Formats: sequence, C-alpha cells, structure tokens
Amino acid sequence: MLSIIKSLDFFSQTEDTKLESLLPSVRLKSYNTSEIMTYEEDDVAKVYFLLTGEAKLYKVDRYDNEIFLYTLQATALLTNIGSLDDNHISCFSNIEFIKDSQVISFDMHAFKDLVKSENTLLINLVNALASQKQLMDCMVNMGMVYDGTAKVANMLYKHTELFNSLKKQEIAYRLNIQPATLSRILTKLTRKEIIVEDDHCVKVLQKDELFELFHT
Repeated sequence: MLSIIKSLDFFSQTEDTKLESLLPSVRLKSYNTSEIMTYEEDDVAKVYFLLTGEAKLYKVDRYDNEIFLYTLQATALLTNIGSLDDNHISCFSNIEFIKDSQVISFDMHAFKDLVKSENTLLINLVNALASQKQLMDCMVNMGMVYDGTAKVANMLYKHTELFNSLKKQEIAYRLNIQPATLSRILTKLTRKEIIVEDDHCVKVLQKDELFELFHT
C-alpha cells in the first residue's frame, strides 16, 4: 500500500515511516464512467486523490442546469480543503468521473496531522489548493467576462488538441454554451478564415486574430 501512496506526486518524496500513520484509514475504490463520487451538499470527512482516470467538477443551478467548472486527472487532489483546523468540509462541487477511475482516500484527521508535521507536504498542499483555485478563477473569469466567441477562441488558442479530441456537444458543455451557439461561432471563424475545419478537426490559420477575440 505504501508504494501506491507514493505513486502520488504529493507523497513521492515522503519517507515510508512518515506515511505509516495513513495506513489504518487508507481505502481504494474504483469508479465507472459517469459515476458520481460526491455531491456539493455532502459533508466530507476524508481526503481523496485520483490515482487513475479523470473526473469533472461541476455545480447545478436552481434550474437543474449543470455548470461545468474544470476537470482533474490522475494523481490530482480531489478534495477542496479550506482549513487545516476543520476535520469536516462541505463539498464545493459535484465530482463525477468521465473515465473509469480509481481513487485513494485517507481519514481527514490523519492526513492533516501528517501534513502539519511535514513542511514538504504542507508546501505540496498549498500548491495543490492553489492549482484548484487557479482553475476555478479562470472558469469564473471566463464566465463573467467572455462571451461565446471569446470562450471558443480561448480554447482553440490554448487547447487546440483538446478541442479536436472532444465531440462538439462536450466542447459546448465545457464552455457552458449551447451546441448551436458553438456551431455558429465556428462557422463565423471559418468565414473570416481564422480557422478551417477538415475531417472534423479544426486547424488555426490566424493565431493572432484568434488571440484578439478573447484578449482583454
């Protein structure tokens, strides 16, 4: 079990003897695609890391519409820890798996005691939470500042390979726009010769023009 724990970047530099305090509470669980691990209203008393697979985090508005936030991939910290002094936290969002995945969990109290005793782990936790915050800040800023065209342009500019790997419906979902809106935007960008679509893949022809559509 120690070798599995140390396969996580978070614990990779920690001595085995230090990690032994986690062993009594450690649990492994596999999840199927589309299975939900936690809901945003849940109270969580464990710390979860994604060993393999991929998960999406999203919220639901009062009309039961899903609002996509971001995805996390293997070795990522899934739990949003707000304080080292509170051993229970409320989930910030729903967590659903978009690939078959495996999760490892630890008792919150044991995890926090270990982190507080090891400076390296404390730094790792700060970095992991900062990464989560950056992902969330980017999504909030995009939702508040960008219109549909800016959202699509931003994704094409920064993540062309990801854009081409996803179905149009999934792209629209991740950008929180309607599929019909995505189609209209792509048609507009094609007419302006900023992009070209060939065999269901988008190729950027004018990257500077694309940048101007979302850069503020």
